[in-house]
Amino acid sequence: MVDPNLVSGTVWLGCGLAILALGYLIAVRGRADLHANYDDTSGVDPAYVSRWAGGTALLMGVLVIAYGIREIRYGFHPYALAGLIAALLGLRYLSKLFARGFGYRD
Repeated sequence: MVDPNLVSGTVWLGCGLAILALGYLIAVRGRADLHANYDDTSGVDPAYVSRWAGGTALLMGVLVIAYGIREIRYGFHPYALAGLIAALLGLRYLSKLFARGFGYRD
């Protein structure tokens, strides 16, 4: 029988790689249009959105991968999962603000 922590950790690793890939496309390749809250008509520079919203997406991917590795090595712990979810919710909100132009100056 396969350890459930191994299965769950592998799923978290896969999700983290998917988030990391999207963050790479947004941050490095400059594809700000991939962000759900970016509007081309808003007047916000796409390079600004790519740098900040993409950077937060990269951070989210790294956190999810780190959690997946942690779960594979040490098993499930509810406080670790709660911390990951809280961090992801905070970074999601921050990424949404950056995509809408928070902190952008002409």
